Amino acid sequence: MNSDLGRLLAAVDFCDPVIDAYKKDIDRTLLRENLKLSVDDRFQKFERFLEYVYELQEAGRRARSSG
Repeated sequence: MNSDLGRLLAAVDFCDPVIDAYKKDIDRTLLRENLKLSVDDRFQKFERFLEYVYELQEAGRRARSSG
């Protein structure tokens, strides 16, 4: 067996307890749904998210300045 392949297979079998602890809190269905989208669709979704973030920031600024 090629030594590089052997190292790769050994790395795949490695279980990091920290990663395992976080895995239980991740909704993999959302990851799968996003991976079904094309790259362009994912960028468009991200851009819509950023627009929402900017709107929230602006609303926060307005609320602080009017208070």
